[in-house]
Amino acid sequence: MANSNDLTAHEMLELHGILCNETLGIKKIESTVKIVKDQELASFIQSTVETRRQKLKEMQQLVNSSTTLQ
Repeated sequence: MANSNDLTAHEMLELHGILCNETLGIKKIESTVKIVKDQELASFIQSTVETRRQKLKEMQQLVNSSTTLQ
């Protein structure tokens, strides 16, 4: 019986695309925070980066757990 965490090849490719886009988004946001003068906005941007990094880490763990089970 297949584990509910197993991903098909198509799902892995889709997830890879999402991971790449998310990584690029994080890099763009990080470059923006460097030019922001407003401290409140900079704090919000930094909080957003931290949240997105956590979500990225969770997706990477899903991929890792799926590939090690197969």
